[in-house]
Amino acid sequence: MPDKQNKGNRNLLSWLTSMRFAIYLLILVGAVSALGTIIPQGQSPAFYLYTYGNGTGAVINLLSLGNLYQAWWFSLLMLILGLTILICSFQRLRHARSLATVGSLVFHLSIVVILSGAAWSLGYARSAMVEVAEQQTVALADYGFGSGQLTLHSFVIDYYPDLQPRQYISDISLTGYEQGDHHLKINVNNPLRAGNLKIYQSNWGWMLKIKLTTNGCSTQVVDVKDYDVFPLGSGEDNAIRVVFLPDYAEDQHGAFSRTSQPNAPCLGLSLLQSGRAVDMALMAPGEEAQMGQYSFTFEDFSYYSGLQLKYDPGVTLVFAGFILLLLGLLGRYWRLLFSREGD
Repeated sequence: MPDKQNKGNRNLLSWLTSMRFAIYLLILVGAVSALGTIIPQGQSPAFYLYTYGNGTGAVINLLSLGNLYQAWWFSLLMLILGLTILICSFQRLRHARSLATVGSLVFHLSIVVILSGAAWSLGYARSAMVEVAEQQTVALADYGFGSGQLTLHSFVIDYYPDLQPRQYISDISLTGYEQGDHHLKINVNNPLRAGNLKIYQSNWGWMLKIKLTTNGCSTQVVDVKDYDVFPLGSGEDNAIRVVFLPDYAEDQHGAFSRTSQPNAPCLGLSLLQSGRAVDMALMAPGEEAQMGQYSFTFEDFSYYSGLQLKYDPGVTLVFAGFILLLLGLLGRYWRLLFSREGD
């Protein structure tokens, strides 16, 4: 009886470390990953209950299918798949008698490495758009990127002779991120790289500083982006819409900006009540306008830079997998690649 039990254990171990079992696991991982493309990821539990009903929604929440790639059981499944392939490849590698056989094993191993890196990226990659005014510092933790401070020192637009923008350049520094500091002038094709984090130049705009006084007593200074609507918060449905004309001009059709350069800056404000414009004003820097119970002063203007933050921990593993794949193909077919005619 003990011999039969030991034989059964050996057969089970042999099955669990076989390539056939690895293929079954690979199919299972692919099927489960497909659920992550069908079910919206990263929503609240209430979203799944409302969208899919109490029964299906409860199953989705119980199995963490709404955060599939961070679920403990999905990570365990990927770990088992990786270990199975590694053990299977090691066992075959011990009996390899040719470079072609070794190349074939490396090729199969590279597929697992690529899939592992892709799954890691799907589960833990993050991306966020951060709009930072000149001389402003933001905390990366506010956007889900851990510790670190991002500062925009200056923003410059390089123009062609016809005043069309040629390049956008942000002078930024990243401090306290993974115990390191970085400083770089980035542009569209030259991001800042800090480990697996990349910061890209994405867009830009104008940030307007406005002093707001309500009923002649309550005063605050607010920063509002060009074309934004800012709620006035007086208990009524009041707001202001902000439009900045950096090079103000007028014609028979109305006001417009001749260029994107601040040669004749002018701020246009629209007072909105329940979404409808009830008053308007145009102000040069330093000027004041009264609209209803509100007084507005155009204090200053500056650029803001739109920075795209991308964190992808699996990209290095994916690149390593592709290198292994090329090495595996080279070993598998080296005779075909380097043999001479007639050999």
